[in-house]
Amino acid sequence: MLKKTKLALGLLVGLSPSFAEADFMPPNNLHLQDTILSSNVTEEEFNAAIELVQDIYGPMIREVHGGRLRINGRWSNNTVNANASQFFGTWSVNMYGGLARRPEVTLDGFTMVICHEMGHHMGGYPFIANWAANEGQSDYYTTQICAKMLWEDDLETNASFAETVEPFPKALCDDAWEIQEDRNLCYRSMAAGKSLADLLAALKDENVAFDTPDLTVVDEMKDLHPDAQCRLDTYMAGALCTAEFDFEAIPGKDLGSRRNSPQAEEIARSQSCSRLDEYKFGVRPLCWFKSKL
Repeated sequence: MLKKTKLALGLLVGLSPSFAEADFMPPNNLHLQDTILSSNVTEEEFNAAIELVQDIYGPMIREVHGGRLRINGRWSNNTVNANASQFFGTWSVNMYGGLARRPEVTLDGFTMVICHEMGHHMGGYPFIANWAANEGQSDYYTTQICAKMLWEDDLETNASFAETVEPFPKALCDDAWEIQEDRNLCYRSMAAGKSLADLLAALKDENVAFDTPDLTVVDEMKDLHPDAQCRLDTYMAGALCTAEFDFEAIPGKDLGSRRNSPQAEEIARSQSCSRLDEYKFGVRPLCWFKSKL
């Protein structure tokens, strides 16, 4: 009965039945390992991170897009995932304690998962449904836009990452950004992205690293969850992208049935780093992105 209800809701809002919700991770059994003893994130920090994103995005979504943002914090739930959905004007995000308590996940990493789910709502082209950006774009949005918006004024904390960031991503940030404050924010985003990539790699007992990029080149857009290394590459790209962007825009959404067209990609191109514009850093990785231009 539950599956039939979820299917009906998906059809009502025009979604493919499989994407009535957009999840951060593939289905997994990591909840079986849940324990408070390994957590880097407290319940208070969990709630504060959610409140931060709600306070920043809630007014924007209400005033610009006519929606109601509701980020639900479910600390006692041991699900190792997060998800987003839209239904009758409510833009929902569900965040679970099981994810925050994973040993790989730092507080910044957890915050970036909230950003990923906001990326489904706000990231735009390429789309996986009429409202949801696909998985790769949601990852790219996480560091290209959301993390910068959340942390740009947190100068002291950002600067602390200059002492701990690994040499390889530090060198990339230094090359991409000219101002030290921007570099510090880039370092922080890199560290948070590595936290999440380590969690994603744990699903397949794999390892990821900043200097071992996924060399896969897809023949068509990959909408589902990329592999862990590819996702780390995407977090890195977003952190390195210096393109100007509009925090309130959802590139391509207004095109309706043409939201995955070359025209939509042109709109997204104006808000991000594109190979066609000869950006040296910050382009979407080819392990999931296939241009239509």
